[in-house]
Amino acid sequence: MQSPSYTAQRNCEGPYQSSTSTSVSESSSTKAEPSLISPVSPSKKSSSRYEIKVRQQPLAARACGFGERDRRVIDPPPIVQLTFREKQPKGAESELRYPFNVVHCTLWNADGSTDETALVQADRRTTRRLMGTLVSSPFVGVDENNQEGCFFCFPDLSCRTSGEYRLSFVLMCLEVGHLETGGLTPVVTQVMSDVFTVFTAKDFPGMRASTALTKALKRQGCAISVKKGNEKTSTQPQEKDNVEEDPAEESGIGRGKKRRKP
Repeated sequence: MQSPSYTAQRNCEGPYQSSTSTSVSESSSTKAEPSLISPVSPSKKSSSRYEIKVRQQPLAARACGFGERDRRVIDPPPIVQLTFREKQPKGAESELRYPFNVVHCTLWNADGSTDETALVQADRRTTRRLMGTLVSSPFVGVDENNQEGCFFCFPDLSCRTSGEYRLSFVLMCLEVGHLETGGLTPVVTQVMSDVFTVFTAKDFPGMRASTALTKALKRQGCAISVKKGNEKTSTQPQEKDNVEEDPAEESGIGRGKKRRKP
C-alpha cells in the first residue's frame, strides 16, 4: 500500500486541490486550526514514540450525492486513538493530553494508492467527495472498558459517490508559539482504516446501533451522536431496538434511565 504524501493548505476556502493541497477550512469541534502539513517524513523521535490506531472502523455509508438535505454520515463514526508505541516512564501519559494535537482525514481508494478526496465534475469543476469536518481535536476520556485514552472522533463524515474506500488519518502536533503563515508542521504518524462500502440509496442496509465506545464517549461530553439503529438486514429484532435513551443519559448528565416505547 502506497503511503499518502501531501500538504494541506491553511486558511484555504477554495475546493480541495488533489495534487498539492487539502481544504481544511472546516474546523473541528474545538476549532483547532491546522497549519501547513509537510510531506510525510516524521522525525525519528516522534515516529518512535507515538502511534495512532483506528479504534472504531468505518463500515458503511449511503452516498449523499450533491445535495445537502439528506446527508447520511459514515457508520459507525470513525474514532482514532493516540497511544505510545512502547511503555513510557510514569508521567508520560500527560503528553497525550496536549490540546494542540490534531488528526486530519482524507479519502482513498480501496487499495490505498490514490487520494479520492477530490471529485472532478462533468463541467471540470473540482469539489470534495468526502464531506464533513476533516480535522479533529483530541478528546480525553475513558472507553467502554473504563480505560483512559486520547480519542479523535469524526462524527459527520459523508461521501458523495458509491464505491469502496479507505480513510487515511495523519497526526500533527501544533506548536502554538511557532505558528506562522507559510510555516510547516510535520506529520508525526499516520494510519489507514479498513475498506468500507458506500452504497447507493437503494442498496444501503441502514444505520447500525451505536457501539459501546460511542456511547461511553457521548456520556462524557464528546460531540458525537448516539443512534438506536435501523438495519434492514436484521432478521431477528433485538429487544434493545425498542429502548429509547433518556435525554439525561444522552447528554451525559446523571446516570439516566431507559424507558420502553408503548
